[in-house]
Amino acid sequence: MIGIGTTLRQRYLLEKELGRGGMGAVYSATDQVLARKVAIKLLKEQGGDEVGKRLRLEAQIAARLLHDNVVRIYDFDQDSGISYLIMEEVDGTSYVRRWRVLTLAERLRILAQVADALDYAHHQGVIHRDIKPGNVLLTATDVPKLSDFGLSLLAEQADESGAIRGTPHYMSPEQAKGKRLDFRTDLYSLGVMVYESATGVVPFLGNTTTVMAQHSGTPPPRPSERNPSISESLERLILDLLAKRPADRPASGAAVAEALRQEVEKLGSQGLDPAVDAPPAIPAGPDLAALARIEEEAGSVDSGEAAGGDGSPPAKSPTRAVAPPRPVPPPANAADLVTSPMVRSMLRRVLAEPVILQPEERYLMGHYLAYLLIGARRLSLFKRRDADRRNADRARLLLAMTYALSCGPTEESVKEAAELLDQQIEVRPALSPVVVAKYLEWRASPPHRRLFRQTRKALLEASSYARKSMTDAKGVLNPGLMPQVLDDLRKVAPTRTVVDDVLVERWNRLAEIWRDQPAFRTATLRYASPLAYRDPASQALWPEVVYPLIELARWQRRFRSRAEAVWDGLVGKVLHIGDAGSQLDRLLERSVPARVVAQIDDSVNLLARKPRDVEEDEDVGAEADEAADRLSAAVSGGAIDMDDLAADASRSGQPRSFVPLTHPDPLRFLQGQLHELWKEAVNALQSQARPVPGRPAPAGHQHIAVGPYRLVVVASLRGRAAGQVAIQGMANKQVEMTTPSFRTTGSAGKPILAIWLYKDNSLVISHLDFQGAVKYILWHAPRAHQLRFDVPEDVFRELQTLGLEPPEQLDKALSRWYRPSNKV
Repeated sequence: MIGIGTTLRQRYLLEKELGRGGMGAVYSATDQVLARKVAIKLLKEQGGDEVGKRLRLEAQIAARLLHDNVVRIYDFDQDSGISYLIMEEVDGTSYVRRWRVLTLAERLRILAQVADALDYAHHQGVIHRDIKPGNVLLTATDVPKLSDFGLSLLAEQADESGAIRGTPHYMSPEQAKGKRLDFRTDLYSLGVMVYESATGVVPFLGNTTTVMAQHSGTPPPRPSERNPSISESLERLILDLLAKRPADRPASGAAVAEALRQEVEKLGSQGLDPAVDAPPAIPAGPDLAALARIEEEAGSVDSGEAAGGDGSPPAKSPTRAVAPPRPVPPPANAADLVTSPMVRSMLRRVLAEPVILQPEERYLMGHYLAYLLIGARRLSLFKRRDADRRNADRARLLLAMTYALSCGPTEESVKEAAELLDQQIEVRPALSPVVVAKYLEWRASPPHRRLFRQTRKALLEASSYARKSMTDAKGVLNPGLMPQVLDDLRKVAPTRTVVDDVLVERWNRLAEIWRDQPAFRTATLRYASPLAYRDPASQALWPEVVYPLIELARWQRRFRSRAEAVWDGLVGKVLHIGDAGSQLDRLLERSVPARVVAQIDDSVNLLARKPRDVEEDEDVGAEADEAADRLSAAVSGGAIDMDDLAADASRSGQPRSFVPLTHPDPLRFLQGQLHELWKEAVNALQSQARPVPGRPAPAGHQHIAVGPYRLVVVASLRGRAAGQVAIQGMANKQVEMTTPSFRTTGSAGKPILAIWLYKDNSLVISHLDFQGAVKYILWHAPRAHQLRFDVPEDVFRELQTLGLEPPEQLDKALSRWYRPSNKV
């Protein structure tokens, strides 16, 4: 039994209970390792290990929120089946216990700071989903601290009776309906708090079902009907916040905070001293004790309170003299740190409206931005500068297009975007996954794609640098590696089946070091990109970008060429010049805990195989590439070239129809299987060479049916280094492949050959050649034509041209990461 006097994880001593409710209990505790006071929320059983993992993931993402108006989360763990959250202890009470003794101006000032906290969280891609007075804690000087980030999952869990946990009085319509939520659900809940603070009562009352139905479809009573003294502008703000459609609510928490502060100034200009004036006259509302019981029965818990669970109303706190509000400096972000006024203005416009990102989106977008910073590092010294410039061009185009589109686009915004390209300003350290997400939003629907193409064309016409250096073979503004859908980013990021709390914890730990140790940050960026490391915006890089950047840097150091290693040694040891790579190695070992370094090195072992060298693939056939975008996109279950959705012929936005595969998974042949076929072929060949009197000649060796064709292993007694396989059954033709030798079983389970069959009898073949390199063959049955390729991108382009459905795992079928799709 966990209670007062218990020591959790041999570290946290529970000393007194602060509050209790539907989600669990909150205790004051001492961290005996760091000798500091913390608050620990013990959570009731919420559905087993899976829910515990999801809770931990949310808590780890929320733990990065560093804001004066957000309760800091330190850790999340489990003990004896009980989940608990370790967080900052607040030396005060909560808004639900205090707001009734405050003036309206004081309430609005507190709620403005809550709106600031929400705006900050939303711009980090995090939503709260359970905004209510009990989750706003107040310090001794009435500074609000928004709590219970990381527990929003619990607010949406249904118990066995089907009742939704949380407090229905503050739920948004979309939350009550169980729809997908974005950041504007928090603004609605904040609107309920502002309504209650201005009128003395929440807009809707009744049982849980009734209240949720009213939130979904009933307009709220006008606030002025319950408190005639409130201003028209405050009433308008409240009704905007309580709009049923999320799109009709204010654009951000920052906009709400500004509007609330204007109301506070109006009250002050009317001679109302927010520190001493009595609360405004408010008409009598419902029985507050009954309302408290409704909230308790709904499962709410007010963190940091000393309230009991008997449903009694909270005791009134004495009125306290409150110091004038001190301005809370906004946390550092890239838009505030960049030195270029143009880039600063563009970023502020692009980042003005938040987007909510899922963990996998964070992972893929973070790897893409990290790749743009360091993707040229593995190339030779002579090619590196040009490749780094192209990565910088890609980042500039991301920002330029997203900015122009967010402005309408207008002629002026296109002109500014073109100026960014022409001046070649470095923007990579200033970009976050939000910029990538908003870029992809403009390619997500047919109307958006049409506007995207028009803007891209206008930008090309307006920028002389773009026309000179950023076009592809078709003359389209495209420096390559520009994604169209999220799946395109998998071309860069290593394959990962799930983004879990362990990975997010490593993100956060490394990001703390990145933020707090400028020398470590500078050494990493100097090594990654000689053009980017001086930019002060780099200190605001998201953890999702910092971690893969360190991974890639570590990978480059481990797998650098011999010539580069010799050069580094010469520069560092002989010439005594500070080499960025050597300095990075030293600072990584000195600044990062050994456990985290070991985890990075574990993932570096995967990076040695993944990601594929996308840049090198491009370099092989750059002149022949006629695609408008070089990555591929997943549409209708298959990867297609991006040109399909960018070309004028596809204005309808509908993907073209493909000749389908007979099955999404290929026929795969292993070394051991082909060895047995080779032995049969050799035995048959030897029997034919030395016939036995009285015995009929052997009929020939075994073959394997592949649709209308047959696969045979060619018998050869000459040469030990290679084998030969053929697919027969075509009129006057056959497809021949050299492979590793079959004279021994070798690694019997090693895949050598994978074949996909189409409904029109065409074939796509992936095989290892005699040197172990992966090669590709396309047999197009209608034209009886055979094509050979070295890289899968070329295969995808040809399949697109011929109208054949591309296989989903073409580049994985011969790897250890291949998993059958098991589709029927």
